[in-house]
Amino acid sequence: MEKNQKIKLITNIITLSLTALLLVFSIFGWYVTNSTATVSGVTGVSASDDSVKMLDTVKAVRYSLNGDVTTNTYKKNSSGKLVLDTSEILYYDDTEATPITVEPNTYFYVNDMLPGEHVDITIGYSIDSSKDGKNYQIYLKNIVGDQFVVDEKSHYVTGAFRYKNISLKDANDVAASDFEADENYTWFSSYNIAQNDSPTLDKIILNHVWDKDYGSLYYTFSIYEDFSQYYRLIAQAENSYGNLLSERDFNIGEIYLFIK
Repeated sequence: MEKNQKIKLITNIITLSLTALLLVFSIFGWYVTNSTATVSGVTGVSASDDSVKMLDTVKAVRYSLNGDVTTNTYKKNSSGKLVLDTSEILYYDDTEATPITVEPNTYFYVNDMLPGEHVDITIGYSIDSSKDGKNYQIYLKNIVGDQFVVDEKSHYVTGAFRYKNISLKDANDVAASDFEADENYTWFSSYNIAQNDSPTLDKIILNHVWDKDYGSLYYTFSIYEDFSQYYRLIAQAENSYGNLLSERDFNIGEIYLFIK
């Protein structure tokens, strides 16, 4: 089992007026935005439509194999980048969380993940009452991972991670209607020994209907590291391979919210 795996999630919440920052940071970062785009024929919120607001705080809770739970809270700074605001760790044998010293300008980054560990990410948003009853989607865009080669075919570490919906709640911690948590994780991508992987992926992870009575919602999804597909791929290979996944990164370029 490789011990140097990591999932790199440098995150930013950006208002409509700051969406150009995506061009600068999307090659290595992870963003939350409501920019114009099209996914599966669905037109996104236009640049002149300010009905969607992404809230300024993102929380990431990491569950380590040894039982430790680390909670990081990120907030948007004056330039629109999410920086680490507070961090605490609940050790498996402790009953009280221990604050961790936060270094200045620490961005969203989860390092040295191991197979079997997961991170639960919570984002918040509100939608104008004029969109009451409208369908909307949240999807992950520009999902990329470092490359490795097996029997002359290119593969990416996206196939070593899975995701699932955890919860959707309002500010009073009441579950939103028409939401059902996933029982199982879904692969970001699948490996085929005879084919090259797609280097970039987009994934719709939530379909929901807005109700103006929500006010705001907090959506939590989970990212889980799993090497089982990788092991199956290596088992089919004609050649012998070593630690191909060691010291490689997984990145999510953007999180988009779209009104149908």
